[in-house]
Amino acid sequence: MNLIPRLRRLWPDTLFARMALLIAVLFLLGQLAIYAFLRIYEFQPHTQRLAHQWSQLLTLAAAQPTADNPALRRNLARLGLQLSTDAGAPLAGPAPHSGPLPHVLRAMRTLLGPSVQMTVDPAHHLLWLRWTGAHTVTLALPAKQGTPIPVPYVQLIALIAVALLGGLLVVRQVNRPLKSLVDAVSGFGDNHQTRPLRIQGPRDIRELAARFNHLLDDLEELLRERELVLIGVSHDLRTPLTRTRLAVEFLPAAAVDSRAEIIAKIQEMDAIIEQFLNYAREGQEEPTVLTDLTALVHTTVEHFREGPAGLPVTLDVPHTLSAPVQPLALSRALRNLLENAARHGAAPIEVRLHSTNDHIALSVRDHGNGIPPQRLRDLPKPFAQSTSGGAGLGLAIVERIARRLHGRLTLANAADGGLQATLELPIKKDR
Repeated sequence: MNLIPRLRRLWPDTLFARMALLIAVLFLLGQLAIYAFLRIYEFQPHTQRLAHQWSQLLTLAAAQPTADNPALRRNLARLGLQLSTDAGAPLAGPAPHSGPLPHVLRAMRTLLGPSVQMTVDPAHHLLWLRWTGAHTVTLALPAKQGTPIPVPYVQLIALIAVALLGGLLVVRQVNRPLKSLVDAVSGFGDNHQTRPLRIQGPRDIRELAARFNHLLDDLEELLRERELVLIGVSHDLRTPLTRTRLAVEFLPAAAVDSRAEIIAKIQEMDAIIEQFLNYAREGQEEPTVLTDLTALVHTTVEHFREGPAGLPVTLDVPHTLSAPVQPLALSRALRNLLENAARHGAAPIEVRLHSTNDHIALSVRDHGNGIPPQRLRDLPKPFAQSTSGGAGLGLAIVERIARRLHGRLTLANAADGGLQATLELPIKKDR
């Protein structure tokens, strides 16, 4: 039951490692298939030739009269062979049990009968053959000196090394341009600025790089147009809003109630326009600097308390805490979380800041009714309003700032009521 998850953990997680492993395995299997093919069509004929040659030697030696044995022994000695007709002498060494010799012995017994015997004497580097024909003869053939590593194992190790090396070289040709593409996409996602890819490599990779560069140009042009449109909208809308508010200020005293309501609506519209602009800025132009987070939280909360909401806020922050962040972006995110809690939650609002070795966490909690669990995931999306009022961009701005800073925004209902929003940011350490 647990075998498949374990195998998945052992399986490489990168395209480079998977392709290199697959190519190496395929190459190795191909070489093993070739080796098996050669073994079938070369090993078996080789054993048959040895069986026929040694059977012929035994047959000729057994056919010679015993009186001619001295002359025959001298002739065989010139070829490095020893002849004996002592049928009672035991053969030195054990019978062969590995390699081609057992196959040769079986083939010889097929030719000459079951009386054929074979032993290997590693102490004297001899191969002993005995057969009972016209009379019993025993031949000693010289064996190879020493006990070297069998050739098939050396070939197997060499094949594995060549397969791995070939797989790495082949995959590297594909992985390098893909790695450049991934780096370019990551760079564009971080700051919307990246250098065009070099047009090199195979035709498919060159076409992919060219299309990606064209896409970058289109996206950068789109971002510039978006910025110009938002600036134009803010100017075109805020100018008549300002004129309208000035006109409202000069309304007669009898229209005081209407004047206050109109001014409130104008302020709400101005806040919505400011949200649109903040959503477009994303803090991408702000550098990361070492910031006193405790002071930043205190300052942002004080400005919030002085605003129109005026809800009580309790703080749980360290006496001193500094980390490399984008201070304006982080302050904007905290302000949006406070405004969201004031608009859709209830007092008191709790702000907590803490850190670990690798990240900081800034949370804002209200004591309202919370949010239905099925809607929590959709709240950070643009224009997703939890109840009413506003443009629905407050949490979307926080979520975008979190992504920009390589962090995350999590929303959860507190156990005793209210919504808790937590902004977690990694701490970039100097190397």
